[in-house]
Amino acid sequence: MDQREECEFLDLLYSAAVEPALWVPTLKRFADMIGGTSGLLSRHNIVDGSASGVGTRYDPAVESIYNDYYADKNVLLKVADPGAFLRSWAPRILTDEDWMPKEAFVRSEYYNDFLRPMEIHSVLMIRLAAIDQEVCALNINRPEPRGQFDRPDIEIATRLHPHLIRAFNLSDKLADGAQLSEGAASVFDGSPHGLFLLDAEGRVKRVNPAGEALARAGAGVAIIGGRLSATAAEAANRLAALIGAAASRDTARRTGGSMALASPTLPTPLSVTVAPVRAGTAPLFASGRTVIVCVTDLGASIALSEQKLRDLFALTPAEAKVSAALFKDADPKKAAARLGISSRTLQVHLGHIFEKTGTNRQSELMRLMTRIACADLA
Repeated sequence: MDQREECEFLDLLYSAAVEPALWVPTLKRFADMIGGTSGLLSRHNIVDGSASGVGTRYDPAVESIYNDYYADKNVLLKVADPGAFLRSWAPRILTDEDWMPKEAFVRSEYYNDFLRPMEIHSVLMIRLAAIDQEVCALNINRPEPRGQFDRPDIEIATRLHPHLIRAFNLSDKLADGAQLSEGAASVFDGSPHGLFLLDAEGRVKRVNPAGEALARAGAGVAIIGGRLSATAAEAANRLAALIGAAASRDTARRTGGSMALASPTLPTPLSVTVAPVRAGTAPLFASGRTVIVCVTDLGASIALSEQKLRDLFALTPAEAKVSAALFKDADPKKAAARLGISSRTLQVHLGHIFEKTGTNRQSELMRLMTRIACADLA
């Protein structure tokens, strides 16, 4: 793969982040680049195996067939302990042989009755995100005559992996507002994340209400002289560099990036994602080189579902309430008072929680709780 081909792919990839219809040609292009014959961008529920997604060179009927029968037979996803799997999950690139012996894979019902009829013999699994009980990945497939994915293929995927993660996360954040309207402008304005649309010179052409609120609050970003900037000098330079790269005339330099932005007014940093948008992708992005900047207040949406904790770790209702209370206030005495129980009772519950979650200290438990609560903002 030469530099021109890679640049063209990145242009298409970041366009797919803001225009979901482009994911299909993006998957097709990526599969071709690494010698795959089909590709699937999917979300799998790690508990029940159910899945949804978009693919290239797939029969549309496959998803319903999978969910109706094969969801609990997927040997490439099935794990004995979903909670432990999610705790150790990392955005890695794996082949089917990394996951399990090939001999066991090809003996499975899932391979012989589901994958083999679609001429899928080798799978490259590119992990993108873990959101609640779902794991999101891009799977590229090959038939048996093409053999396993080898080092050059995996090196291409590894080089593009950060871009794939960034584009997927941006697409997922923009989709938060998709139910408000099918129009791009409504999705943009309705997103709970701060979105800034910039021209090739970095001037703000459009900003949604969430972005306006962040800029007015002096939370770490500001619009200065019509341009988006960070309030701290060093961070402003980094943000300007990311915007400059995304708006570059040079296709070899035009790419996305991300950074954490310390906030003078918020307890947690802002997460900033910058991406180029291909002109004409949608009416909202109609002319010239365009850049979209997504700013997320990591603390604003942090909430912990008691039901989610019960589902993941088999906590009792009382244990889930204790976990949620400690998440809101790390002081056990205050948490016990809020729940109307004694400190001793809380400590008993906490011991059971440690055992069920595989943690040993409250600090470890809080890190786990935060990861679960913020999984979709990671």
